Amino acid sequence: MFLFGAPAVVLFSYVLSRQALQRLVRRWCRLTLGALGIRVIVCGEFPPASAGPMVVIAPHVNLFDPLVLGSILPRPMAGIELETHFRWPVYGAIIRRLRHVAISHASPHRSRAALLEAIRRLRRGESLVIFPEGHRTRTGRRGPFGLWAFRLAARAGAPIVPTAFSGAWERHHLGSWHIVPGLWRVLVLPPIWPARPDRTGALALRAAAKRAIDGAAGSAAAHLSAGSPGRSQRL
Repeated sequence: MFLFGAPAVVLFSYVLSRQALQRLVRRWCRLTLGALGIRVIVCGEFPPASAGPMVVIAPHVNLFDPLVLGSILPRPMAGIELETHFRWPVYGAIIRRLRHVAISHASPHRSRAALLEAIRRLRRGESLVIFPEGHRTRTGRRGPFGLWAFRLAARAGAPIVPTAFSGAWERHHLGSWHIVPGLWRVLVLPPIWPARPDRTGALALRAAAKRAIDGAAGSAAAHLSAGSPGRSQRL
């Protein structure tokens, strides 16, 4: 699915509108997950486009996190990616065409430039997706959140929309070559608005997002084990 779908996404990105391209990417993500036997279930709703820009944050559990988010996001959103990802074959071409923002861990100057670019996009009405841990978990538990996502949300006055996963670690995780078919539940939590545009506001926003995700993760796991249906995506 990746080898056939990825070049198609790159080619169609030159002729389709951003909305049409997003629909194509969403379909491609769903087909790929379906081929892997992963069934995505969503509980909750993302804010509508009329609500304005938002910053969606999600746990970084495995390689399929972007595909899961790509299969459920209701509108075009750019991701924040390490600048080294843009040099990867095929995948780098895709994220360039999807207008993702490159962030550097090696250069403070380039990292600040990426922050300012992300803030400009939010202020223009665009939405972003960020994995605030910055890397995949090695234990199945949430890692520490960096401040980057919350700084740009606070400065742009945009809400954070947290999401929690259940079943992601069981499908695949770092250190394993196995992909296990089954359910992957995504719990979309209510938006959290920044109270202040400064560092203090960013710290408060991060603390609130941590509490929301940690509280929801246990609830999602309980619902998953109990067989609660949720809203299933058609793959």
